[in-house]
Amino acid sequence: MLPPMDHTTYTMDAVVQASDLDGECAATLLSLLSLTQNLASFHYGTGGLSIPHLQQKNMTWIIVKQRIEIAEYPLWLDRLSCATWAKPVRGLFCNRDFAFSYAPGGKNASVNAAIGLSDRRIDQPRSPFLRGTTCWLVADTNTGKPLRPDPAMFGTLPFRDEDSLPSDFPRFGLPEDFSPAVNTAHTEASLCPTVLDIDMNGHVNNLNYVRWILSFTPAGIFREKRVSRLDTYYVTPAKFGDALLCRTAVVQDGGPDGETGCIHSIARAGDGTEVFRARTLWLPASRMTRKLTID
Repeated sequence: MLPPMDHTTYTMDAVVQASDLDGECAATLLSLLSLTQNLASFHYGTGGLSIPHLQQKNMTWIIVKQRIEIAEYPLWLDRLSCATWAKPVRGLFCNRDFAFSYAPGGKNASVNAAIGLSDRRIDQPRSPFLRGTTCWLVADTNTGKPLRPDPAMFGTLPFRDEDSLPSDFPRFGLPEDFSPAVNTAHTEASLCPTVLDIDMNGHVNNLNYVRWILSFTPAGIFREKRVSRLDTYYVTPAKFGDALLCRTAVVQDGGPDGETGCIHSIARAGDGTEVFRARTLWLPASRMTRKLTID
């Protein structure tokens, strides 16, 4: 359990919308990651530190790495209490943590409860179902090079020392061969960013890398399991029109808890330069979400 939230923490209530759902009426990983991004931008915006604010000074935010752990995926119209806080700056790096829990009475027992035809709710602990930590750089928009943050730029933005997850991002290597010809559990797909994939910095939006690796995860895994842990490294930005290869290797399957582990890599097709690397751990869907029934 995290310490009580205080003035150092930015909180926002959210509702799981129909556009956030998978085929089982559960929030998707992408929708939860999008919520973390929105929460961070709102918090920084209150201090004049959002990307549009920084771009006026020829600066911007660039995500470097993140770790997300999910214990349960909420369902349609569940009400959430979402919290984020900035952690003290370490050299060039600015860390930000997240903790999402259910709002009081926010966990619906049925479809009827979700749409207001019943008031049945599920009692739940206030411990977070999602914990996350992210690491960011402030970069020069003209050169793309990282800048050492000036303490004055943060103004009155408060910092919080507590960890939602420890900020020691794990290292992991790549398999010797991603080729599906070597292992049929591996996948490889070509892709090319479109204008819809580009963010305010002129690069591929960080959520799209995650969308791509999920899109090309073996279908059997994706249908039967949910991501319980995600580690990502944003190596170098991809841009509009880049020819990319997205590769996934299944490196662990059939553990005692039914877990499956995958390593993902996205690289430029021309010279092999890696732009993104990730590791996912998947658990059976029955352990990661509940069924939304009609009473």
